[in-house]
Amino acid sequence: MAREIYRIGQDIYNKATGQKISYSDWMANWNGKPDVVESTAPNNNSGSTPFASNPDYSFGQGNVPGGADPREKPYLDAEAANPALQEAAQGGSSIEDIVWAVENNDFSGILDFNGQPFSPEAQQEAMTQGMEDNRLYYEALQAKETADAESSLAQDAADYQDYLINAGQSFEADKSRSDQQSANQGVLFSGSRVQKEKNMQRAYEQDQATTQRNMASNISNTARDFQYKYGTEAAGGLSQYYNLGGNTFNPNVARGGVGSSGISNVYNPGNNYNYQGTRNTERSSNAKTRAADYLKNKGNKLLSSGYNNQL
Repeated sequence: MAREIYRIGQDIYNKATGQKISYSDWMANWNGKPDVVESTAPNNNSGSTPFASNPDYSFGQGNVPGGADPREKPYLDAEAANPALQEAAQGGSSIEDIVWAVENNDFSGILDFNGQPFSPEAQQEAMTQGMEDNRLYYEALQAKETADAESSLAQDAADYQDYLINAGQSFEADKSRSDQQSANQGVLFSGSRVQKEKNMQRAYEQDQATTQRNMASNISNTARDFQYKYGTEAAGGLSQYYNLGGNTFNPNVARGGVGSSGISNVYNPGNNYNYQGTRNTERSSNAKTRAADYLKNKGNKLLSSGYNNQL
């Protein structure tokens, strides 16, 4: 059995129900189907499915041209009184359909002001303009959040370096006092002195391991949050802050006893996560919406009371 449709301006309706067919429904269930037949728009008094019986169109009265939704009457009245609006109302896809097309990169069936498909050049120009519109805001936001991340990481590095210096000086002072006490007691070469200094070495190494672990956690949290916002590549640009060194403690020397251990990497953006960046996604989505706005031809409902944005 044939399914009848009719058109009012750019909109397509199911004649059996009087309901407007959305773009996604049209593409999935109607467009190109052999049982779909185009018909004339019903009249409110024609005996066809009246709008008053349809919940979507049950409110409002008045003779609306072509049996359209009574809610459209102010717009249609303004259009009828203004030749420029009559021209503007012809052809083209709705803003909702254009937004969908931009976000999904699928302009099949999407029409411009003149009822023609958008050219690839027009699509690219709109997207470029959309990105340019929000460029200054997102560049400033990234600069600020990058500076915040760098400041936090630099402070962690400075605090950890201070810890290493103080721990080294403290170890050397403790070792010197221990040696002096052993010499005063005449046990400088005894087994008890050796064990005492091994215990001291172990205590300093354990304290350093704990401090290093905590600092690595702080660095990782800051780096991961930044990577989540701006992606793996941007997080890689802060890699100079992802390394930690350490002290070595040797009680078996007459002087000093503190050296430097090798550098260890505590965060690797490439190995941990592969974020695209929420800020990047947010900016892209914003630009696509702006691009759709540039492409639309009838995104605004022009009412008789003036040009009022109804989006």
